[in-house]
Amino acid sequence: MRKSILTFTLMTLVLSTFAIGPFTLGIKGGINSTKITTDNYSSSVGELNYSNFKSDSKSGYNLGAFARFGTKVYLQPELLYCVKNSQSTDGTGAANQSVKLKTIQVPILLGFKLIDLKLASIRAFTGPAMSYVLKSSNVEMNLPNFDPKNYKNNIWDWQLGAGVDVGMITLDCRYEWGLSNTSEGNMNNVGFVNKGNTLTFSLGIKFI
Repeated sequence: MRKSILTFTLMTLVLSTFAIGPFTLGIKGGINSTKITTDNYSSSVGELNYSNFKSDSKSGYNLGAFARFGTKVYLQPELLYCVKNSQSTDGTGAANQSVKLKTIQVPILLGFKLIDLKLASIRAFTGPAMSYVLKSSNVEMNLPNFDPKNYKNNIWDWQLGAGVDVGMITLDCRYEWGLSNTSEGNMNNVGFVNKGNTLTFSLGIKFI
């Protein structure tokens, strides 16, 4: 909810005030590939059997801003608008789920500069990310009594990645594991227990 993401953002700002070293501010954007996994059900509903559901990765994108505090060891909070897509099907077309999640995401990353050259540097980073799911998200499923409003408002993930800085340009590649489910489903109202995993490539420009 809004209170949760506000608290998380304020916590980031408080932690940032204790960071030692120079301050960097920039904007970034990128593409992602998301697979929102679906728990296999051993039971069936009506004439449909959900024991063989499979999820496919779909592409999306993200846009936002980031700050960086420190040099060798640094703290990097981000504020991103993320769109994630995924598709799940039982293979026969009798039942399928299409997910388009639109979120405001706030990662807090702890980074380490591994190689520091005059013109470029290589770094690694990791940390948690919280996402607030926007109402414009779209979840479709051809099941009776399915209610997409039962999907969670807040999602927690963990990110791990590496990056390269060349002058004012910063490149990132990161993988994101779902720590919490995007839905706590049952076959009568939400459908499935879902959890998302995402691979993201991004390009950023540092202004400060």
